[in-house]
Amino acid sequence: MRKALVGVFLVGTWAAIPATWTSAQQSDCEAARCSLQSSIDSCCSNAKNHGQFVSCVAHAVNAAARDGSIPTNCKGKVTSCAARSTCGKEGFVTCTPTCDTTTGTCVDDPTVTCTTNSDCGRCHLRRAGTCPADTTEGSGSCCPTCAP
Repeated sequence: MRKALVGVFLVGTWAAIPATWTSAQQSDCEAARCSLQSSIDSCCSNAKNHGQFVSCVAHAVNAAARDGSIPTNCKGKVTSCAARSTCGKEGFVTCTPTCDTTTGTCVDDPTVTCTTNSDCGRCHLRRAGTCPADTTEGSGSCCPTCAP
């Protein structure tokens, strides 16, 4: 009896998954993050510190996953992207390794081929003026920019 109830519950749960998210779309968490960009920007505008910003984004992400706007398997990726933002961290910048597009190699390691800065390694957050040589200082987020 107990196994039958669990089976019915699982079938019912599976039927409740939004049909708008196919398995191919579930792996595209960048699209999910970009669909929430206005909420993320609002969180940034209203947060007094970085912790409040990340918490606000986490709440928005959870609400979007609950209503089926984004796949649930993207919640962690979208929230961790917010944690890699300068929002709420006054005096901090992003430091991204630089790609020399004329040679197609990373400035800090010419053995690595690249077409964009993101090919050269992971972006880091640091205090303004403390980015290592051969990195590009920026603001905002270490995550890819969403198309307007």
